[in-house]
Order: sequence, then C-alpha cells, then structure tokens
Amino acid sequence: MKNILFILLTLIALITLEGCGTDIQSDLQSKEWNVVSTNGEAYTAQFGEETVTFEMLGFQLGYTYKIVDNVITFQENGEEDSFSFEITENEDDYQLKAANEDVKKENGDLTLLPRVNK
Repeated sequence: MKNILFILLTLIALITLEGCGTDIQSDLQSKEWNVVSTNGEAYTAQFGEETVTFEMLGFQLGYTYKIVDNVITFQENGEEDSFSFEITENEDDYQLKAANEDVKKENGDLTLLPRVNK
C-alpha cells in the first residue's frame, strides 16, 4: 500500500512539474510583451506555438524557441547556434537571466512585461 501511495504522489508531482513549462508557454503566447534588456535595448515580442517575433524600430526578427525545465532556448531560423536564458516568473512579468557570459554580453538579461495597448 505504501508503494502505491508513493507512486501516486510521484506521478502527481511529475505532472505538476510538467505543467509548469506549459503554463509559462501559454502565458507567453497569450500576450504581447515589452522586452527590456540590461544592455539598454528595448523592443516587443510576440510568441507563437513554436516561434517568437521580436520587433524594434519597425524591424522584425524571428526565432524558434523551446522551454524545458524553466530554460528558454532561442534559435534563429535556419541557423545552428542557439542562446538560452533561465526564466523566472515574477507576478505579471518574466525575468530571463542569460545562461552564460557570451549570451549576457550579446543580449543582456531580459525582463518581459505585458504590453498595454493604448
């Protein structure tokens, strides 16, 4: 009986953890985002099911992305190189901390804030 209870609790925990990544992805897809970087850049982002579009000064750049274990990884379409951030939810916004110094130097750490349409 103890083994069955342990297995059930383990399955519930795994399902809950699996759902966390999906909730972040669903939330990202449900809104348009203002992105502010610690390197001084600011732009918008719109997430689709597997792609994200960043827009700054009328120029758009698209990437594919994946969220696994609270790490979001972006890859430019058709390119091998990718870059990753640790993603943390903070009330209504998300903090993306660069996974390594090269990514931080190139992109900075990011804050995603829901965009309010005027």
